[in-house]
Amino acid sequence: DAVKASLAATGRPGNITIPVSAAAPNLPRPGIISTIGGFATLDDFDAFQEAAVNNKTVMNRLDAIDALCDRNHWTVSEVLSGELGMPSGYEPKVIGRTGMVAQLGKKQELVDTLLGIRDKVSPDVKPIVSTPLSGPLTAVRVSARGTSLQDLDDQRKEFAGQARNAGVPDLLAQAPVVYLSRIAYRASV
Repeated sequence: DAVKASLAATGRPGNITIPVSAAAPNLPRPGIISTIGGFATLDDFDAFQEAAVNNKTVMNRLDAIDALCDRNHWTVSEVLSGELGMPSGYEPKVIGRTGMVAQLGKKQELVDTLLGIRDKVSPDVKPIVSTPLSGPLTAVRVSARGTSLQDLDDQRKEFAGQARNAGVPDLLAQAPVVYLSRIAYRASV
C-alpha cells in the first residue's frame, strides 16, 4: 500500500509489479518493482528526481518504504524502442523482463537486432527495448507485457525463435536472465 500511495503521489504513469517467480532463488526474496514513466528527456527526469529529493514529505515517504525492504535502488533506463503505446482497452496483467549483456563492442548490433525482431513479432503490444544508464555498459533489457502468463510465454517463444534465427546468442556475453512479474497496480495519467 505504501508503494502504491507513493507512485500515485507522483502524478506520473507507471506500475508496480510483484514477482511471479524468482530469477535468482538465492536472494532473500524477489523484488517489488515500481516503474515511473512519462519522461521525454533526461532533463525531465532530473527535475522530477531533484524535486523529490528536495521535498521532505516525499523523502519521508520513501524512507518509510525503504525501512520495509531488504534493499532499494533507483535505475534510470533509456527506452530505445520509441513510444510505449497500448491499444485502447488493453489490460496487461504480467510483465516479463529479459536482461541481457552484450559482448564488448556488440551492444549496438544487439540493440539493432532486437529492434528488428520487435518489428517482426506478432503481438499488437510490442516489447520495450531499453538500456540502463548505470550498471554494465553493455546491458540491454527487453520487457514484454501480456494478459496472462500463457500469453507472455507465447510471446517469449516467438521472440526467442526470432532471436536465435537472427544470431542474438552470438552477441551475448552471458546467458539472459528473465524476471516474471504480475502487475499489482497501474497508474495512468
